[in-house]
Amino acid sequence: MCAQTLQPISVVVENDVDRTGSAATRNRALAHVTTEWVTFLDSDDQLLPHHLERLTTEALKTGADVVYPLPRVIGPNGQIVPRHHDWGGGPVFNPDYLRTNSHIPVNSLVRTELAVKVGGFVFHRDSTGAVNDDHGFYLRLLEAGARFAHVHEETFLWHHHGFGVPGRDGNTSGQPSRW
Repeated sequence: MCAQTLQPISVVVENDVDRTGSAATRNRALAHVTTEWVTFLDSDDQLLPHHLERLTTEALKTGADVVYPLPRVIGPNGQIVPRHHDWGGGPVFNPDYLRTNSHIPVNSLVRTELAVKVGGFVFHRDSTGAVNDDHGFYLRLLEAGARFAHVHEETFLWHHHGFGVPGRDGNTSGQPSRW
């Protein structure tokens, strides 16, 4: 966070030592947020220095309640992995696509008031069979009338190990096996 060109007002750290899962951990963190905006940072993500500034600028420009970027995907050996179409979506926000596909990263910028209003994170199974809490969160924001904007540029690194089963601990891909 120290390298951000726009520094955060505060940082809340919530560690899942009891292995309650990402939804519960994020919701515990959300309960401590006192700022107008919130973003989440998972242990396999790394924000590029312009992340907060770029998303905040877009939020102010568009009046959006949710602003999300693209990831630069880093594979297990440190190589850049071509993005799967579900990792960040197309160049503009498409509500119909969100209804069937999980593609918005957790480290988007969200109005805290709306995040709390919809009850935070819940698990949801998307059309691919993947189960994750990000998708449930963004669907609830959409249903609550949130306005979305997409910054179609890479603002964070996603350190993607490429293994696992959707909905199981350790899987961040939403894909049934290794990509």
